[in-house]
Amino acid sequence: MEPPRAAYPKDARLRRARDFQPVRTRGRRHVGAQAVVRAVRNDVGRARLGIASPRSYGDAVRRNRFRRLVREAFRATAATFPAVDLLVEPRRDLREPDLGAIAADLAAAVRRLA
Repeated sequence: MEPPRAAYPKDARLRRARDFQPVRTRGRRHVGAQAVVRAVRNDVGRARLGIASPRSYGDAVRRNRFRRLVREAFRATAATFPAVDLLVEPRRDLREPDLGAIAADLAAAVRRLA
């Protein structure tokens, strides 16, 4: 028997500007070791994730690696989160992103919201 798949379906993503806007304006900000995470409760019934990786962070390879690690950290921990929207941005001084530290930043932001 296969273990349950940790999915990242479309309904778990912030995809449109109207989804991002409430998180940017009303979200509680948590500055972690690897990322700046904004969190706000939602009425969707599940945790959703949005990622903002600006060009000022680095080249495409660096930005995409950060995004991949954030998505993986979210997949691994989203089942423990309440209905919350998260917006994650890399810290400007971040050199090498780490999966465990990003997961800890996500969890800390959710705890701070609660």
